[in-house]
Amino acid sequence: MLRMNREKNTIKTSVKNYCANYDTGYKCCGVMIDKDLKQYIDQDYYNKPCKIANGDNCQYYDHIVRKTAGF
Repeated sequence: MLRMNREKNTIKTSVKNYCANYDTGYKCCGVMIDKDLKQYIDQDYYNKPCKIANGDNCQYYDHIVRKTAGF
């Protein structure tokens, strides 16, 4: 018997399913990608509550996740 996904389609669900910076409990890993495709840790995001889950804007989510996942 197949089990259906019972999670509602919310912004928190999209963060959990698509954001590479997501860590358990909606903590951010803080990894950002600059225009030269180099990765760095942004101390303003690292180990802090997820900005998207709290209703704020997130640089990584807006520029990477939203564009690639089609939100």
